[in-house]
Amino acid sequence: MKTILITGASGFIGRALCKELSLRYKIIALDRRSCSSGQNTYISVEANIEDEKALTNVCNTYLPDVVIHCAGLAHQKLGGKKKANLYENINSVATEKLANAAISSNSDVYFVFLSSISVYGENQSNKRVREIDNCFPTSDYAESKLSAETRLKRLYAANRLKKLDVLRLAPVYDAKWSINLEKRVFAPKKMFYLRFGSGEQKMSALARRNLVEFIAFRLKHEIKKRFCNSINVCDEQPYSFNEIIETFQKTKYQPKRKVLNIPLYLVALPIHFIALLLKHKSIWIYSFYNKLANDLVFDNKRMLDTGFKHKVCLKSVFIN
Repeated sequence: MKTILITGASGFIGRALCKELSLRYKIIALDRRSCSSGQNTYISVEANIEDEKALTNVCNTYLPDVVIHCAGLAHQKLGGKKKANLYENINSVATEKLANAAISSNSDVYFVFLSSISVYGENQSNKRVREIDNCFPTSDYAESKLSAETRLKRLYAANRLKKLDVLRLAPVYDAKWSINLEKRVFAPKKMFYLRFGSGEQKMSALARRNLVEFIAFRLKHEIKKRFCNSINVCDEQPYSFNEIIETFQKTKYQPKRKVLNIPLYLVALPIHFIALLLKHKSIWIYSFYNKLANDLVFDNKRMLDTGFKHKVCLKSVFIN
């Protein structure tokens, strides 16, 4: 039985991974707070991912065969006070510390890093973004994720890390937690649905179940030789904003509200004004408009080429 160390084990993704993978593997659930309960079938360990000594101790104690690194500092907000170096330390430097600790305890460890499609920046060319395309991150969060990828790939190039999957996740959702979709189609406090422009703009998204199933699939079909992969992970097909609104209106998980049509120029004007006020953050601020005005679709051919079959989609998660 493989021993799998999952960081960020109490989080939205980590919690689901612990529950699913503990049916087949020995799970070490690492988080800043305890993840234990009477029903858990995994070992809960409290540790800070920035604490190198603690990470080394955990890895030397449990000798993980696999590390699934979910922990990190999430997306920043407009007006947030978190500094760029805080994202870098938590999302990038700590990732390298964890990888080094895992390698020291098991030179053949399989490292799975949960990155983000935000490393590409906001697509303005209306094409499907591939893993080989250049990355132009627009936020401190995205910069730190790309930096972490670079650190891990250096370890692979130095022949220290022998098995590496970098999973670039599309916005993740579930029926009871769908904020990554809601902010594209709702007014504040969900007073109305908002249709920006035609509403036919498409975005890639990722059902949490598809993510968990894909990671389980990768574990089951792990290649024995050295590998280093970057993989866009998203649902089989992208969704238009109209499709998201239509689905939300039919589900018990979202309120039934009227739809207001918002011309894109009404979004562009305030975005432009805010960008002028906050010139040092203008690229990041303009990215909000790009997310609403343009397609943001990612090529998932590499994911499909592994042989994985998607289990669910937007409608089956919310309606069926």
